[in-house]
Amino acid sequence: MNTSHTWDLSCSPFIESMGTNYAPSPDEILELKALLIQPYAELARLEAEIARALCEKEKISSFIEAHRALMSPVRQIPEEVLAEIFLHCLPTDRNFAIRSLDEAPLLLTTICRDWRRVALDTPRLWSTLHVYLPSHLSTQAISRRAAGISTWLGRSGTLPLSISFRAKLSYQEFPDEAPDDQWPPVLTDDVKSFICALTSFGHRFSDLFLSLPVPHLTLFDECSANCRFSSLHTFHVQDADFYHYPAGPIPGGDARLTSLLTRTTALRGLGISDGFCVDSGYLALPVDWELLTDLYLRHHDDLGLVPREVLRIIQRTPNLRNLHIRLTISQEHPLDSAAILNIMLPRLVNLRLEFARSSQNIHLESAIVRAQTSSIFRSFSVPSLKMLSIGTPSWARGSDTLVDLTSVYDGSRIPFHNLETLELALAITSDELTRCLSSSPELVSFKFENNQGIESLCFSESHLSALTPSHANPVPLCPKLSSIRLFYLPWKTNGIITASSIINFVLARATTLKLFDLFLRDYLSFTEDDLATLRKLKNDGLNMRLRIGRLFRPQDSPSFGLLPSEPLLTADRNQISSDNVDMHFIIDGTTEIIV
Repeated sequence: MNTSHTWDLSCSPFIESMGTNYAPSPDEILELKALLIQPYAELARLEAEIARALCEKEKISSFIEAHRALMSPVRQIPEEVLAEIFLHCLPTDRNFAIRSLDEAPLLLTTICRDWRRVALDTPRLWSTLHVYLPSHLSTQAISRRAAGISTWLGRSGTLPLSISFRAKLSYQEFPDEAPDDQWPPVLTDDVKSFICALTSFGHRFSDLFLSLPVPHLTLFDECSANCRFSSLHTFHVQDADFYHYPAGPIPGGDARLTSLLTRTTALRGLGISDGFCVDSGYLALPVDWELLTDLYLRHHDDLGLVPREVLRIIQRTPNLRNLHIRLTISQEHPLDSAAILNIMLPRLVNLRLEFARSSQNIHLESAIVRAQTSSIFRSFSVPSLKMLSIGTPSWARGSDTLVDLTSVYDGSRIPFHNLETLELALAITSDELTRCLSSSPELVSFKFENNQGIESLCFSESHLSALTPSHANPVPLCPKLSSIRLFYLPWKTNGIITASSIINFVLARATTLKLFDLFLRDYLSFTEDDLATLRKLKNDGLNMRLRIGRLFRPQDSPSFGLLPSEPLLTADRNQISSDNVDMHFIIDGTTEIIV
């Protein structure tokens, strides 16, 4: 066979049969086998040569990479600079690090020996920690976790510590009607050892968040009995089991809270929520109220603070900079004009107020409710206020509005003209919202949530148009606005806001807008050109997210109604129920658009 044409198919004696269903005869099969002897041999030779070349290539590449690594710029970074870089790797979306190898600081210890050494020798990486103690852990697991906490916090040197501690009780052992002598349960010695290991660092606690059942809080108090929390600046406590058995606050929690607060000497921030109510009143707590700069009080509606008590507390805290309170409006504790106080909060920058009604006053007349909420705003002066958040519960029905914003403008001393951030989660009339926006020329960030699903009490097309610069609107409302978040819960969004108004707003504000977050209940008619425009803006750096929520999946899928071959576990049944709610992301700030 001519070697120059050895692998040329056109020179094969079987060329006419190739690509057909022709079946060769026995003699032709022998001829085919003989014909392939040389090709097989040549193929084996080439594969061996390729393997040798690849092996040589791998050796050369390894040689090059080993020497290039010595020239890596990161090797030239001084250790103190590398440690500073590591600090910027800590999560920014929360205040506490967690025990996860997927995040800093633990992630940094898995890269290489030198990075591990630098990370372990950087105390600031280990000065914050969230600790969770579930009820199902074995004695050995609790001991290991306690040892890990001691090791972690031991690496922080002498720095102040920011600690979050959450624990749970097991309710499988306690039926709905458990005898009184079985509640609260007695915690095991290993749990006590765990809490004692944590409280051994109590003298360095700077920020402390406790979400504990009363038995755990009792142990925490006992284990830290000899500890003076002299470095503690911020303390937040929450009853982790308030909504479990038995319902409501468990006796003893307020006494333990009082005991812990007695040992604080430098407290500047205080938070109490979900059940730790003090029978004698908050002002009886051993707290130097005048020193507080941050105050957070939030409870269940039936146990919330009534307006009169709120005003008495605020009157004692003139140096507040941040205030977040949930108030419960009730007919039993009216706030009349005689109770209105003239409270000065000259340093208050951030104010969050939530208004609710107790279950006994669910049908309380709106006029009474609005009168009491208005009295709150008229009672204090906040000349330095920059952020205002007003919210009402989502379970309100009909066109009920708990807050009369008109009276807030007219009768209060809220400096809307100085506000930079405004958050509203309440039913509000169109005129009230327009006036609110027009009164806030310095507004930089705006968030609105229509949490009651009432189309007539909502941020609408007219408001978005008023915020959109155009030839017809050369002086838009809130000219400094750079962040806007809108959450709609009505069943039908069409008619409230349109795709074209969204496009016009985003394009007109493109040079100054940094964040645009929109959640709708149903689809808007975005064209392909609209979506292309939004994609380009997002690619150019705009943090934008448009989400469409569908309450139910279409009941016409091929698998709808199909029963599983085996009985479902309870968890599986719950999963199927939750699957009925489907969130479809059109635009997500970090993912590609899905249409």
